[in-house]
Amino acid sequence: MARKKYSITNHDHWFARRWIERKLENPTWLPENRTYPAKHALSRVKDDAIALNKWCELWLKKAQWLQMKNAIRAARKRSRGVDTKTITLTQNAWFILDYHAQKENCTLSEVIEKKLMHHISLQEALNPNDETHQVNEL
Repeated sequence: MARKKYSITNHDHWFARRWIERKLENPTWLPENRTYPAKHALSRVKDDAIALNKWCELWLKKAQWLQMKNAIRAARKRSRGVDTKTITLTQNAWFILDYHAQKENCTLSEVIEKKLMHHISLQEALNPNDETHQVNEL
């Protein structure tokens, strides 16, 4: 498998394991029908960062390491009390955001902020009901 680009820390291992378990619920997440054997192997892994890193080195490819790293980074940001909102996306919208997030090695929120903030001024964003602002077309 691919060499790891990220090491799961003791602080993050609980979140990483739960994230992997959720991903493994999708039988096509790992290529070549490897999901069931990977899930079985994960069930035998000790609940610590070292063991989970070894499992990841064996089963995950570079793209999955990157997905996990981004998910962990987003979870850390959420845990710091950063204001968040929950939204529902179409699958197509999610694929577009995910594509850019992986390409730019950032979170989905960061993609939205980077790609869309230049279309509106900060004042417009903070006061959307103020009619004195001229609307910028996307």
